[in-house]
Amino acid sequence: CIVQLPQNLRQGGARNVGLDYAIGSYIGFVDADDWVEPDMFECLYNTIIQDDSDLVFCRHIRDNGKGNLFLTEQQKNTSKKNRKLRILTDDQRTDFIVSNVIGYGVWDKLFRKDFLMNNQIFFPEKLTYEDIFFGSLVYLYAKRVSIVERRLYHYYINDSSTVLGRNQVHHKDIFDINYMKWEIYENRGFLDKFREALEFDFIMSYYMAGFKILALRFDEIPYDDFLKLKKGTLERVPDFEKNTYCESHITEIYKILLQLLKQPIGPAELLQIQKAFKTYHKLT
Repeated sequence: CIVQLPQNLRQGGARNVGLDYAIGSYIGFVDADDWVEPDMFECLYNTIIQDDSDLVFCRHIRDNGKGNLFLTEQQKNTSKKNRKLRILTDDQRTDFIVSNVIGYGVWDKLFRKDFLMNNQIFFPEKLTYEDIFFGSLVYLYAKRVSIVERRLYHYYINDSSTVLGRNQVHHKDIFDINYMKWEIYENRGFLDKFREALEFDFIMSYYMAGFKILALRFDEIPYDDFLKLKKGTLERVPDFEKNTYCESHITEIYKILLQLLKQPIGPAELLQIQKAFKTYHKLT
């Protein structure tokens, strides 16, 4: 089914239109330059039915397209066992949010359509990084999640893709996506109930992810956008140092970045920090 749109609504808008047109009970998403193992959706469908889950998640492989098209059974399998997560209490919900165990992506999952519709889980339109918003809503509502420990999705490494493009203004959509997230946390009453977990989530998906994008996707990190990043974080999480998860759930390099929130950083200093950050990512 090909749907012609008069306006480019970007990936989020296209996916929302797809959801409107879909008549099946289960929803999967595949990015245009990626591909899946022949048995991926059969495997995910059988699992979601058997486990009676809201969604099922599988592993992926980052593929440069230079090897074999598909994996052998040995390459697909990991050394881990499949799992069933049940998120039925507030403590379990908190742990689920903080763990980010299934990521934010939508392409490595199969969802029950009624789960998405009943909880008004949708994509922002005309913005990049739309899956961060969508995935965050999933963490608020999912009660039954299955994890399949098989590599079934091929994530193609394309240097000209939207996510990897150099010095592109759309990378700054990460700001608006997270502002929308915060607003919906407030409007749907989740912020009061899970404040510390959602503050940590905001720090990771807005400040940390935003800094990483500005540092690695721009030749020179835009100073004004870095200040905007700091301001947006401190306005929403002024007591970030008191957040339990900032101490226990992030690596040392990101703890250092966290300290930049309370220190005055000039343009020249920021460029030095960007250089060191790029070196760190090349080594890791």
